[in-house]
Amino acid sequence: MTVKVREATDADIDAVLALWDVAADPGRTILDEREDLGRLLASPSGALLIAEANGRLVGTVVVGWDGWRGNLYRLVVHTEHRREGVARQLVTRAEQVLRTHGCPRITALVHLELPEAPSFWPAVGYILDADVGRFVRNLG
Repeated sequence: MTVKVREATDADIDAVLALWDVAADPGRTILDEREDLGRLLASPSGALLIAEANGRLVGTVVVGWDGWRGNLYRLVVHTEHRREGVARQLVTRAEQVLRTHGCPRITALVHLELPEAPSFWPAVGYILDADVGRFVRNLG
């Protein structure tokens, strides 16, 4: 499936939140608000890429850049469009965005219990780093 991948705008926020409500990780512990996405869209160090097919939002990925490493998360594809190449196109575009910043390494934050995740990331060239842990603290 060919999709149009572009940076999200404020006009996309409601559609993104709706997609995340139906297609994102069901185990996530923080629900996103319009203000959260507004801060992301206003940040010069991050981007929200969206994939559209026939004028409909079908996927997202959040791209972060801290000046040293790139980060990908919230790779979400609508359940009706999975296994059609949408996620691959989003990751390819995210990598292009990070390359423009001189990014040498990308980390993908992945929920490994989601059925598609463990096979998708190696298929697009990412290696599982089982030695790295993640510690989380919610401030809100």
